Amino acid sequence: MSTMGSRPTTPSDDETVKKLDVRTLQLDDGDGYQLVVSTREGVSVVALTPGRSFTIGRGAECDVVSADPTLSREHARIHVGEVLSLEDLGSTNGTRIAGKRLEPGSPFHLRESTPFEAGSVSCVILRAHVPSSASARGLRSDDDDDGPVLEDAAMRRVFSHLDVLGPASLNILVLGETGTGKEVFAVMLHRASSRATKPFVQLNCAALSESILESELFGYERGAFTGAVQAKAGLFEAADGGMLMLDELGDMPPAMQAKLLRVLETGDVMRVGAVKARKVDVRIVAATHKDLRQEVAAGRFRADLFFRLNGMSILLPPLRDRPADLRPLAERFARAAASKLGRPAPALSDAAAARLASHGWPGNVRELRNVIERAVVMAKGNVLTPLDLVIDGLEVQAARAPDDARVSTANTSTSTAAVVPPSPLSPPSPPPSAPQPPASLRDALDGVEYDRIVGALKEAGGNQSRAAALLGISRYALMARMDRYKIVRPRKP
Repeated sequence: MSTMGSRPTTPSDDETVKKLDVRTLQLDDGDGYQLVVSTREGVSVVALTPGRSFTIGRGAECDVVSADPTLSREHARIHVGEVLSLEDLGSTNGTRIAGKRLEPGSPFHLRESTPFEAGSVSCVILRAHVPSSASARGLRSDDDDDGPVLEDAAMRRVFSHLDVLGPASLNILVLGETGTGKEVFAVMLHRASSRATKPFVQLNCAALSESILESELFGYERGAFTGAVQAKAGLFEAADGGMLMLDELGDMPPAMQAKLLRVLETGDVMRVGAVKARKVDVRIVAATHKDLRQEVAAGRFRADLFFRLNGMSILLPPLRDRPADLRPLAERFARAAASKLGRPAPALSDAAAARLASHGWPGNVRELRNVIERAVVMAKGNVLTPLDLVIDGLEVQAARAPDDARVSTANTSTSTAAVVPPSPLSPPSPPPSAPQPPASLRDALDGVEYDRIVGALKEAGGNQSRAAALLGISRYALMARMDRYKIVRPRKP
């Protein structure tokens, strides 16, 4: 769970990495440091008492024990004295600071908040502190629709370290699949930081061309290019004193990576067309779904920029690995969608919740939100059922049978086929004495879509724009479907 990606020398990737085993050490009178350790199993915090040394490795005798295969049995040693020092103990995969490998047996004076890597285990030492009021505001209750949903233990573990990471000055790299909630974590990190009263600014690096990305980040002077009729401050200046989130950083062009590195190293921002730099104080939270270590190895991402950004890496678990959050998230999205439509929030039936739980959610929370919003728009009742859910572009048909036509399967060993509601576009039903041919999936879906379109037009009083909004499609898409199903367009009076 620590950093994702390639490792210098490792056993095969199918090896199991056990959860970090940390012997937590008490601080003397609240003084001392905290070692933040990020492995593939999660982030852990170890209290470091002044005047002691602490060994990191796979051996059971170490103070910080991890089964990560990139660690040696006794990998590195931290000494907490008048100054902090870090020593590599002759490890196989090395101990690195900013990508540079330490010479074994030679203690290195380590400054607070300087990240280092033992093998592929990311570490940073921070000053111990009492949680601030800003930190306390970072997390909200699970009942708050503006805060994160933290019913699942996997997410609770991730967010439990905001009190440590929030007040620190180091940059944070948030990893995870698309739609896992990296932006939510960044917002919570900002609320838990000492910069909470300062701006939080974000930019999607994958959504803009290189020239526009440069202008957005650094700003430009009047006359710098055609159309620059007045000077414009960039997002670095807008976030001065606060936090800047760079989303999808892995898609940033190489030339922009070099310019971003310069800002991180000097704190100077040069507007496009300017001759004088401007000083800024900005904390960076970078997010990406890509494996930046592999991107570095492939030459697509600068190694020096990676080490500048990777003060500490946080991996957000995908939705399929946090099942306890699924229903609370769906109910939250249902409330929000119903509120926008001016309707009471529908309940989520147990059958619908079970259907949601059976899906793998490759699009994670973003995909779930879209499914629930469509369901709320299309639902006819005040309870969401499997029939209201559209997952992977297919209507989920509930396996129902009329009360007076239940099928008995007591004497059968084969699986029972789902009963599909009749479609107005399906062929006429044969006589009862004839065998019933199964309706095609396409006919069943067409029938459901036809009914929904007719129902939306009726609810909208024949207004096609409003009906399209209720269906969650464009007006032109609605007109095309009406033509396909030969639905007569309402005439204006």
